[in-house]
Amino acid sequence: MDQNEDNWLEDDLTDTPQPTMPPWNVLVVDDEPDIHQVTKLALANIDFLGRPLNIISSYSGAEALDVLRTNKDIALVLLDVVMESENAGLGVARAIREDLHNHTVRIILRTGQPGVAPERQVIESYDINDYKAKTELTRDKLFTAVLGTLRSYNDIMTIEHQRSMLEANRRGLLKVIEASSTIFRQQSIRQFAQGVLEQLQALLFFEQEALYVVIQGGLTALTGQDGEIKVMYATGGYQHLCGQDLDNGDLERFKSSIDQAIQQEHSIYAQDHFIGFFKSPHGPVNLLIIDGPVALSHPDTSLVELFCRNVSIAYENLMLSHEIEDTQRTIIYQLSEVIEHRSPDTGNHIRRMAEYSWLLAKAMGLTDEEASIVRAASPLHDAGKVAIPDAVLNKPGPFTPEERNIMDGHAEMGYLLFKEARPRTLKMAAMIAHEHHEKWNGQGYPQGLSGEAISLAGRIVALADVYDALSQARCYKKPWPQEDVLNAIRAGRGTQFDPDVVDAFFRVLPQIDEVRLRFAENREQETDHPGT
Repeated sequence: MDQNEDNWLEDDLTDTPQPTMPPWNVLVVDDEPDIHQVTKLALANIDFLGRPLNIISSYSGAEALDVLRTNKDIALVLLDVVMESENAGLGVARAIREDLHNHTVRIILRTGQPGVAPERQVIESYDINDYKAKTELTRDKLFTAVLGTLRSYNDIMTIEHQRSMLEANRRGLLKVIEASSTIFRQQSIRQFAQGVLEQLQALLFFEQEALYVVIQGGLTALTGQDGEIKVMYATGGYQHLCGQDLDNGDLERFKSSIDQAIQQEHSIYAQDHFIGFFKSPHGPVNLLIIDGPVALSHPDTSLVELFCRNVSIAYENLMLSHEIEDTQRTIIYQLSEVIEHRSPDTGNHIRRMAEYSWLLAKAMGLTDEEASIVRAASPLHDAGKVAIPDAVLNKPGPFTPEERNIMDGHAEMGYLLFKEARPRTLKMAAMIAHEHHEKWNGQGYPQGLSGEAISLAGRIVALADVYDALSQARCYKKPWPQEDVLNAIRAGRGTQFDPDVVDAFFRVLPQIDEVRLRFAENREQETDHPGT
């Protein structure tokens, strides 16, 4: 092989188009087959911005509209005016804009009969980009017209892309702002993660699917060690995994990179995906998984690190907050048991009270969080009994007036125990202790409150407490028959109890009855009934 042949082979290999870039789709609409052939020859081997042209042929206006309906990425339409009718092309141009609402595709009208549709009239009446007589469209002029129009289309699509990025970024920012006021709630951390992912996608990974994963209890199940992998948020085709625990199969494609990121404790840039590794000092491992190639500048890398580090810290703070709340609930429950065990007959009373209160709170429309606080605080409704002497508290017979006054003082005493507390559960406990013996008609104690002046939590616990007291044995009585208990609740509607709470009680009675049986005391005692 001589030098010229060597150079020819090298040039031929160099000029071979790369298949990585999608082509520009150009739709030729004309009822003359020769025009299609000539156009393809004139535009052969044209390359614009590293992308070749793909010529699509249609031979009528109706066929052209069908193509445009199914292909949303047509960049340019070379459209004949006269086809099945004298104005068929003009009808297609109008339908593209008005019926298909496609305002990005560029349209060049071509006509072999300029007098049928005068240029000035067409330009004024139709949203087209150029109007040419076929006789004047030499190869060079067609080349110039097509490339100029493609440049215009590229500019429009760039603007649309940027607009979409800005809109996605705005949505991401709104998510972060909405989440910031409630960042320590379980749902808000997912909302925060969603906002971060949307922002990152808008800024750096537009149209790429992503997952934000938290690994708890060790490294990762993918490495063969104990660990729970949870998706905090995901986009695109992974959205169905939101909130789920994953197993090996769900992330098999990323297994090698995830293992490498965890072992080396840094982010991994693979050929077709990115694994961002983030770990706060005392928190679990956090992974940001981007499905698709990622090429980041140094500032972009810093931005990703900052965003994900903040989410990692927020997640750790959330877990610490939950740990504090769990500790508070444990202490409250244990304190309630100590108080209740001063009475030999109240065994499972606090367990039943907590569950009754939860069911009634939910039936009254409280959120899970609000109902959980009522459930956690309700066991302390009788905390003031800690100050009641044993001789009065455990007296098997009726109270004297003086003993009744002492016993009734437990409501005020319970309030005084917790009124200065700062945790919201203990604040709720103070209110419940103070109000659970108030009555809807104002005849209760210690404040004589009536109606909605009594807190909803107080009204809920008041009914739950009476129901449990009547349903269970005490040192001074047998348990009442269930029907008698229900009749007493009905009789108290609108006098002792809030009518709405009574109605809610009967709506969830099957669940309440299940709790009553599950935590039954399994004992009976007979004495006179003094009331509490």
